[in-house]
Amino acid sequence: MTPRERLLAPFRGLKPDRPAWLADLSYWYGATKAAGKLDAQYDSAEGYKQLHEDLGVCCYYSQGGATYSVRYEGVQTDSREEHGERVTWWRTPAGELSDRWRYIPQAHCWAHVEYAVKTVDDLRVVADLFGRMRVEPNETAFPQAVEFLGDSGVPISAVPRSPLPALLADWCGVMKAIYLIADEPNAVGDTLEAIDRANGPAFDCAAASPVELFHFCDNLDSAASASLFEPYMGEYYSRRLQQLHAAGKFAVVHLDGSVRGLLPKLAAVGFDGVESITPAPVGDVAIEELRTVAANEQTILWGGIPGAMFCAPWGEDEVAAHARRLLDALAAEGRLVVGSADQIPPDGNVRLCRAIADACEQWRPPRA
Repeated sequence: MTPRERLLAPFRGLKPDRPAWLADLSYWYGATKAAGKLDAQYDSAEGYKQLHEDLGVCCYYSQGGATYSVRYEGVQTDSREEHGERVTWWRTPAGELSDRWRYIPQAHCWAHVEYAVKTVDDLRVVADLFGRMRVEPNETAFPQAVEFLGDSGVPISAVPRSPLPALLADWCGVMKAIYLIADEPNAVGDTLEAIDRANGPAFDCAAASPVELFHFCDNLDSAASASLFEPYMGEYYSRRLQQLHAAGKFAVVHLDGSVRGLLPKLAAVGFDGVESITPAPVGDVAIEELRTVAANEQTILWGGIPGAMFCAPWGEDEVAAHARRLLDALAAEGRLVVGSADQIPPDGNVRLCRAIADACEQWRPPRA
């Protein structure tokens, strides 16, 4: 099988010849390039694809295949960046919002230091902003990405951020969102409904597209949202998944960090797979417990290799042993996608990807 076929096989109900191995190299790649340390042969779109092939990694992350495009009517927005800070503002007839990010050079990333929603009144602006969102089909991005990747991988096709995760990650932050839920539940509910309505046309585009596998990039963590799942997330996920499944599509959702509280809930509402699962020693569930915690034999478990393991003190022997343990515990039935959880860090040893690829290639099911 090709890397593309191995990734899609378990979703199609087939057992691959060996599990697909996917790693998110984008963080490492961007930091390495910015530091002037990237091998010149990899410094291009073709080179990025070649890097995956050389490391034995299926191409997926950063290989976009959008099914829709977005524009806003009656919204003014701009962003400025100076002295290591970036400020973005939005203005609608309902009011104005702004947020602030700070660059962390030692981590090669931006930190969200001030969210747009600061008071309950700001939620009305968020709702108005989403009400002015216009979605149009994008019929070219996915076919072009498929042609570029060939058998090396599958383009990632995302659906819009779900309503509550959008508040948690993009607009409020976890703490402010929780206070607003407690103090202003009606305003929060109205905002979530506005985001839900705005997302509808994007799901229509997804259902009508040739894409097989969709990704809910909701960046879930059990510690932040497990207690909010039933009142604010479960019905939305179930309804949207029914829409995609009725169109013959599959879908996964991003869950990293703590796993135990959300994994069974996500499996129960109908996700075909849960992506970026982080087991112990970094996460809160041992490899051998993951299937039991999921409480669903059909759910595809995607992840298993903590990103932290690409840094000291772990080396090739320890990472390869961890990969073999993951394979022995979960690969026999064919519903495992081996994946980094979450990204390879900037100071990570990217060559360890090859050791994991070798472990997947050499793995055989344990004798009964």
